[in-house]
Amino acid sequence: MSESRAGKPSGITKRTFLARASATALAATMAGRAAVAEQQADYDVIVIGGGTAGMPAAIFAAERGARVLIIEAAAQLGGTLFLSGARMSAAGTKLQKELGIEDTPDLHFEDVMKASKNKADPDLLRLAVDSAGPMFDWLWENGLPIVEGTPAARGMTHSGQNRARYVWAPNGGMDVLEVLDKAIAPLIESGQITVLANTEVTGLRQASDGSISHVLAKGEDGQEIAVQGRAVALTSGGYTSNSEMFEELEGAPDYGDNTYPYSQGIGIKLGLSVDGFVRGGEHHLVSFGAVMLTEDIPSPLLCALNNNPDNRPPWEIWVNAHGERFIPEDTNDIHRKELALVDQPDERFWSIFDDQIFQSAPPLISRWTREDIASAFNEETMFAKADTLDELAQMIGLDPAKLRKTVADYNAAQKQGRDKLGRQHMPLPIEKGPFYSVRSQSSSLIGFAGLAVDSKLRVLRTDLKPIPNLYAAGEVLGAGSMMGQNYFGGMAVTPALGLGRLLGRELIAFQA
Repeated sequence: MSESRAGKPSGITKRTFLARASATALAATMAGRAAVAEQQADYDVIVIGGGTAGMPAAIFAAERGARVLIIEAAAQLGGTLFLSGARMSAAGTKLQKELGIEDTPDLHFEDVMKASKNKADPDLLRLAVDSAGPMFDWLWENGLPIVEGTPAARGMTHSGQNRARYVWAPNGGMDVLEVLDKAIAPLIESGQITVLANTEVTGLRQASDGSISHVLAKGEDGQEIAVQGRAVALTSGGYTSNSEMFEELEGAPDYGDNTYPYSQGIGIKLGLSVDGFVRGGEHHLVSFGAVMLTEDIPSPLLCALNNNPDNRPPWEIWVNAHGERFIPEDTNDIHRKELALVDQPDERFWSIFDDQIFQSAPPLISRWTREDIASAFNEETMFAKADTLDELAQMIGLDPAKLRKTVADYNAAQKQGRDKLGRQHMPLPIEKGPFYSVRSQSSSLIGFAGLAVDSKLRVLRTDLKPIPNLYAAGEVLGAGSMMGQNYFGGMAVTPALGLGRLLGRELIAFQA
């Protein structure tokens, strides 16, 4: 079996990221925990979650003179940056100007609103696009390396942009984290920022006027603390590793377990506990073409289909639980495929092909060889092989007669060169056994629901009044607020970074 089949991804994996803790941060953590537990120290700003939004919030608040406490559930700062490709979109940047690219936040705003079909929150999106350029400039000026050929108008993204503003670093989130680490380290060393890692936030305490007065937390030693703060920022990420919350908020099972393990939705729980509310779950959207390791819900991800027609035009057909095709397999509209998958029973489909296609087509699975795929039919749960279509249908739980009819209709269309769904690429019929199936499932990397906030990122109560002293930024706001029911390149990581910076630099109110 080849190394690619063994699944050795570059960078850090979900299973091993804890080993990469920062020694400086951990040392500060232990000192910080003792100080808070013994002295019940109060802070100007308490940041709950030291990741993509939390680290900039802390850095820039500290630079304003705030005494900052970061409470982090994991062993180190960084959050989803450990796993993220960190693809960013920012308009009007110094890099663009240096390259002669004319762009503005207004154009960026128009692009995203159009892609979201005006479902994105215009106030939050406005904040995000306005803060993106300054945040990217800061990263770039502080040493963030950039992949050659970027910024680009399109990359690994769904919607093309009207300017070349899409940019990423060679090592994705790890390169972004390195810049943030360098900026935060001296602030931790000086005591301006204190870090409590391996610490679970258990609640918020409110004063008589409804403002947040204390954050309640518990360390791995079990000791409970109540820390006073003049302002609290919820930057604890999303809920995609909390299957129960995912289904409750988005109305669909969380089929894939391939996200940051600390994405447990604690920020949403805390917001709800003080009369906040959640919105955006109706924008539920999934990634297309994941193949799971097991039948469990959620399941680890085994591999992904090579389903981008620009890289590999499809040779197979895709059928749903009714044994029917549901989309022209060669469409290059990724968003169309994702929306179509949401509408299928159990958000699931099967790639069906025969031996002639298997031997002739480029490998169906990304980064796997034909030999890897052949082995999977003997080893993996989602791979099936049979001598006849009827046997294959029975193996994978489909109606044999319906699958036979679907294949026969496709073969007739292939022969005539006219497909009822509009597919153009039909190189071979599906007619010579053995026959093969690979089952694919929806997968979610980000959550679309999030806490409701106002244009100053203050968490709103159910009566739409802001909760005094309580702010939120990052994935805790939900991807739907930035993109509606769509994925738009750069509009997950960039808003988290930019709005975190905006919180720390301008919006969080405190008296130093």
